[in-house]
Amino acid sequence: MLKNLQNKTAIITGASHGIGMEIGRKFLLAGANVVFSDYAKFDLESLISGISLESPRAHSFFGNMQDKLAVNNLIATTLNKFERVDILVNANRTIIPSNPLDEKEEALEKSLSQNLIATLNVSQLFAQSLIKQTENRKNSEIAGSIINLTSIAANQTIPEMMPYSVSCAALNQMTKSLAVCLAKEGIRVNAISLGSIMSSSLRLNLHSNPELQDSIIDATPLGYIAEPEEVADLALFLSSENARFLTGQVITIDGGRSILNKLEKAAY
Repeated sequence: MLKNLQNKTAIITGASHGIGMEIGRKFLLAGANVVFSDYAKFDLESLISGISLESPRAHSFFGNMQDKLAVNNLIATTLNKFERVDILVNANRTIIPSNPLDEKEEALEKSLSQNLIATLNVSQLFAQSLIKQTENRKNSEIAGSIINLTSIAANQTIPEMMPYSVSCAALNQMTKSLAVCLAKEGIRVNAISLGSIMSSSLRLNLHSNPELQDSIIDATPLGYIAEPEEVADLALFLSSENARFLTGQVITIDGGRSILNKLEKAAY
């Protein structure tokens, strides 16, 4: 594999499992230093098993990104360990089904706090550190990259998924706003909108509802559910010099699921 992230340092949140973990592994293979971050302790060695590293380029961090002190510690730990930051992937997501008519539920507040506010907290402090690090850069030089993981749920209406849909829609707008704000600093901000991906949450859902897998495949034009590695490939591209003129974009990876009209009759 080409070492197209050689000498770069990446922070991945939500990196102890699923898509975040695969992105971290992919970045290690591409030559980057990677800080795997999540809210609970995990075994880093098992996460990176099978990857031969010539130096200790992987590091773990445990902390809740809704806590600004934890975010500060994450950035400080990264700088202390690798002396720089270049790439941030916000892969930490929570999906809370709810009854939109139940005023006692706090699913929307929790979803916004985890999926939007925590992502903003990390992005702000990461960007501040990156700006200080590259204050002498040339105008055309790209300083770094932020990637947010969002979902096609942002543009779909499923009542019981309202908290997740609302938080993802807000995250899409936040991605664009930060992209404009940080462009003058040479920091690119993009989002990956997930659809038919075998994430940790989907795998759990399919375990409880095995019939759901056929429904998803039937609703996906390419006819299969992608593995997290395919998202990692896209994240690698977005983080590399190959995407240096790409910012403020929400790129969908769903096998065509979001463009399929389930009503196949000509009824308009």
